[in-house]
Amino acid sequence: MAPMRPVLTEVTSLFDQALRTAFPSVEQKVLVVKGNPKFGADYQCNNAMGLFKDHGKNLGFANPGGVAEAIKNGIPKNDVFSDVTVSPQGFVSAKLSEAWLTSQVANLLGNKIEYVDAPVKRVVVDFSSPNIAKEMHVGHLRSSILGETCCRILEFCGHEVHRLNHVGDWGTQFGMLIEYMKEAYPGFLDGGEMPDVSDLNAFYKAAKKRFDDDDDFKKKSQLSVVDLQGGGEFARTAWQKICDVSRKSFNEIYDRLGVKAEERGESFYNDMIPPLVEELKARKLCVESKGAMCIFCPKIAEIPLMAVKGDGGFGYDSTDLAAIYHRLFTMRADWVVYFTDLGQETHFHMIFDAAEQAGWHRPGVTRLDHTGFGVVQGEDKKRFKTRSGETVKLVDLLDEAVARAAQEIKNRVAEQGDDAFLKDPKDQKDAAEKLAIAAIRYFDMKQNRTSNYVFNYDKMLDPKGNSAVFLFYAYARIRAIQRKSEIEPSSLAASELKVVDPAERDLALKVLQFPDVIEAILEDLHTHRLCEYLWELCGVFTTFYSKNKVVGSPEMRSRLVLCEATRAVLAKAFDLLGFEPLERI
Repeated sequence: MAPMRPVLTEVTSLFDQALRTAFPSVEQKVLVVKGNPKFGADYQCNNAMGLFKDHGKNLGFANPGGVAEAIKNGIPKNDVFSDVTVSPQGFVSAKLSEAWLTSQVANLLGNKIEYVDAPVKRVVVDFSSPNIAKEMHVGHLRSSILGETCCRILEFCGHEVHRLNHVGDWGTQFGMLIEYMKEAYPGFLDGGEMPDVSDLNAFYKAAKKRFDDDDDFKKKSQLSVVDLQGGGEFARTAWQKICDVSRKSFNEIYDRLGVKAEERGESFYNDMIPPLVEELKARKLCVESKGAMCIFCPKIAEIPLMAVKGDGGFGYDSTDLAAIYHRLFTMRADWVVYFTDLGQETHFHMIFDAAEQAGWHRPGVTRLDHTGFGVVQGEDKKRFKTRSGETVKLVDLLDEAVARAAQEIKNRVAEQGDDAFLKDPKDQKDAAEKLAIAAIRYFDMKQNRTSNYVFNYDKMLDPKGNSAVFLFYAYARIRAIQRKSEIEPSSLAASELKVVDPAERDLALKVLQFPDVIEAILEDLHTHRLCEYLWELCGVFTTFYSKNKVVGSPEMRSRLVLCEATRAVLAKAFDLLGFEPLERI
């Protein structure tokens, strides 16, 4: 099967050829939008008005309608359009042919859905990035799942994707943690009691309290930082222990969320910083300012990046400079994407500007994106916290969602009675986990990532609202139809599809818009577009199903082809969003 191509690409290509034929001497960008179904238009070309305004007299046209007729006459012979009309105002409306629409949908039958965005790029995606010795909290939710979905979409489009988890595993706070471990577990290196840092937050808070309350402890902590940087045995072993425990905690959450990434923390870049700073100093890009070594980015901000702090140490700016150098110069990435909150937008644009000044990127090839996002809020429109004011632990949020999903499934089983599918408690437990994770991911990703949003369990699990639960019900409905028909989808032939009824046509067209959505996401990395599409697709399917009998109708086999095409697109979209549907619910 040939990969799915965006319908908009096909339509735009035909109008592009029409414009070149009709007006070969005029350079212009094709303006194609979705048409108004009320007027029988699937797509609409809006170039005529601009052409008439800028060139009408020179081209010999009296009105935009004449320009539109010329565009229509320039459309090459094709099997995509069944009808093209023009309006006096200059709109050129096109309707897709039933034969072409049918052939494209039928191609999905029994085939793996593929999509290729050429040329293939090497992409580095930096996401999640929790801090060692601290538990992941709700603030890490958006970066983790937005980044994972972005990676899946880029891989689906054929790109070579490197998923990097830039964890905070280096810096002055580790001196405090190491010194606390030294005091609490003095026999650690000699086979004595192993440190219990399983409760990362408690361990960190205890160390921080000692650091704030005891000047002697603070001085020892500062020496421990030096020991760590110098490779001291206890410091390095204690640091590794803390990292290992944290990593185990992180991975348990990543496994539940379906997130995969290569850990490449701040420590990875530590040895790269000094020679990099020397190079930038030699090239006069890094200069002394108020005791610090700075890189100025006047196009972005007045304050500079500090490659070396005033006390001679290295900070976040230093690490991020080394990281982007490694990603662009060593890894030869064509595209680097950072998923962090919007508060860090200026910082990363300064990093991008510094990379450009240093010549680490390739002009016309390299793409650098900071994909910032808003915060998760509670009902009070402030950052989502527990009743005691603590930041919500991510594991607690997941557990609560699973508990609520389990109750939703129990209610469903009770309603179904003897016909219930999920009678086994183990099956109910597995289904609750899948449903909860999907609900969390979808509820987050359906929001425009640049906006803050209020976290609400009830809306997240609403079976009638814009939720993953509603999508799962639509998917399960298709599976139920297929089972009831007693016809295996693999036995259906593409030639059996006949799109006649308006609701059938609406569904076929919506199914084919899937790659259009992917194309749009590649432009701006706003993954909520895919959620909007799924909500619309399930709504169109529901309308189709309510108006057209499938099982037992004369058109059954044809409509089963359409159902299977819809299911295939839903399954692929679910996979890109990071969740697995339930076959029965």
